[in-house]
Amino acid sequence: MIISFSHAQTVDEIQQKYITALGGKSKLSTLKNIYQEADMEVMGMVMPAKLWVVYKTAMRQEIDIQGQKIATFVGKNSGWTINPMMGSTEAQPLPEDAIKGYLGMLDPGGELSSFKDYGYAATFEGKEAVNASDAYKIKLAKDSSETILYIDVKTNLLTKSITKGNAGGQSVEITTLFSDYKTSPEGYVFPYSLTINNPMIGEIKSTITKLDINKPVDIAELEKKN
Repeated sequence: MIISFSHAQTVDEIQQKYITALGGKSKLSTLKNIYQEADMEVMGMVMPAKLWVVYKTAMRQEIDIQGQKIATFVGKNSGWTINPMMGSTEAQPLPEDAIKGYLGMLDPGGELSSFKDYGYAATFEGKEAVNASDAYKIKLAKDSSETILYIDVKTNLLTKSITKGNAGGQSVEITTLFSDYKTSPEGYVFPYSLTINNPMIGEIKSTITKLDINKPVDIAELEKKN
């Protein structure tokens, strides 16, 4: 019991440092939505991508691959994808595990800032080096899903995540590195560079080229299956 209490206290302390590094709870509460454009590099190809997030509500992502658009929409309880690269131009429902994987994006501070609200069990698992810098290691677990978060000891920002889940009945582990953090003119902190290692796709490097914050977004437009 003493060990569990100590771990819970440590997770709470790291969580507070992390939220403070992002500008604080009050600041995050004013982040309502974002629109971003990014260049995604996969196997030597650069693909333009767009992302809309209305926090606490929904998100939409579009990726252009050689003139063909892959669109994904996720709300709190449902989601779909249109992927002509898989031979279909009709929206296909996302499986429950895939939807859960996107839900952290609907929180302005990510999963760690609100892990209790999501029903995650959180444990502090010591420190590990990420790119030669010490990082706190925190495990979030719920049902069959598990996410490991690495929070830099010096900056208190997220530098790495490992998400474990199921896709098509197979266990999948996706690793993401976060870097090049910048503070927007409005005072919000974002990583402008992500490197994602997905065993089903390979390495994906994403660099933000444009970021709009708290500008009007029409949810109905995001939900359109086109």
